[in-house]
Amino acid sequence: MASDRARIEGKIFISHPHWDHINALPFFVPLYVQGNEFEILGASHGDLSMRKLISAQMDSVYFPITMREFAARVYFRDLKEEVLDVDGIVIKTKLLNHPGQCLGYRVEYKQRSVCYVTDNELYLPEHPNYNRHYVDGLIQFIEGADILVTDTCYTDDEYPTKVGWGHSGLSQVVEVAHEAGVETLHLFHHDPDQSDDDIDAKLNAARNLLSKRNSSTTVLAPAEGDIFKV
Repeated sequence: MASDRARIEGKIFISHPHWDHINALPFFVPLYVQGNEFEILGASHGDLSMRKLISAQMDSVYFPITMREFAARVYFRDLKEEVLDVDGIVIKTKLLNHPGQCLGYRVEYKQRSVCYVTDNELYLPEHPNYNRHYVDGLIQFIEGADILVTDTCYTDDEYPTKVGWGHSGLSQVVEVAHEAGVETLHLFHHDPDQSDDDIDAKLNAARNLLSKRNSSTTVLAPAEGDIFKV
């Protein structure tokens, strides 16, 4: 819109329909511009389609504007674990360990790859729900990625009090990124109670853990407004 394009086409991939991941959609101005066209894709929830999920959060009880006010052409697609090709961009999906149905995405284009894996809980090995088969599958999914944006919600001290909430502690994430040979790990989905200093502390802890492993993986804690070129 800033470049005065007469028509905007795009695909919007959603990991899962928890409110903190879809609340921005009703405020996305291009959806209200006639001539634009968008496909919204997300994890299949059986009989509860993506169209119904997005429409429900814009019900008049919760929001003053409904999907009927979208002037753009908007259509929906329910995804499972699959591989898509969007104009030469390969997009792979993986079901994650989070309440409800949640998808991680791997985007590949011109020998570059970015993985978006949130929200996701990596149980500690001693926990009865720990599943090495799942961990191995996740490592295979993110293997060799240039960037891994993933759930590092809790510190190692915090995680034992949050088991089963669908988010991971730092050490487990670092270990998976290291085993997968990820180039750069981006810490993401921080606990709302954490301050900037808390996030910096997680970043330093992650760097120390990777250093102890003599890992080739680097780690960042992106801040609002940061831009990264892959």
